[in-house]
Amino acid sequence: MSASTHVAARPGLPARAGQSAPPLAAADYWYFFAGFLRRPWKVGAVAPSSARLARTIVRHCHLQKADIVVELGAGTGAITRHILESIGPHTTFITLELDARHVARLRERHPGLKIYRESAENLRALLARHGRKTVDCVISGLPWGNMSRRAQQRILREILAVLKPGGRFCGFGYVHAGWYPSSRAFHRTLQQHFRRVGISPVVWRNLPPAFVYSCT
Repeated sequence: MSASTHVAARPGLPARAGQSAPPLAAADYWYFFAGFLRRPWKVGAVAPSSARLARTIVRHCHLQKADIVVELGAGTGAITRHILESIGPHTTFITLELDARHVARLRERHPGLKIYRESAENLRALLARHGRKTVDCVISGLPWGNMSRRAQQRILREILAVLKPGGRFCGFGYVHAGWYPSSRAFHRTLQQHFRRVGISPVVWRNLPPAFVYSCT
């Protein structure tokens, strides 16, 4: 398998940077909610990320000049399409998602992309298959608050191992989950491993309300 390189004119991909991504279809909400019903302990939310949250995430990621970007937990692609808008014409973009139905939906919507049904715990192995060892940015859509401490550590170990010096790790958390012991442990771990952990104001136009973190 090979990583996909974003080319704006390729069929099935969003418009060029600077143009707005189309709104999510009602079916996306059903797909996401159905995924939550199947695996509520892994999905962590009842609806896909809003456009406001997705834009806030990519604004913190500085993707235009990135050589390689990885998205973990793409879901129905609510953030994926905004990443595609923001990356440069030669950026290599790799997306991982475990839910088979979400993967099928993503492949249907973005035929020019390679979507990998792969665990984030295998990130280094996936990159090695492409002859790559490091990335500029990792964007997470994973429900860290729903994970065990061990699962958090395994995935963070992979992320830390592949980030280039000066690389960026971005993602989001839900306000209501901020007091979960697992969420608090995750935040402490970020502070231990990154020089700077930035937290955005709350994005209220999201279900549920969320905030964005950006780590360097």
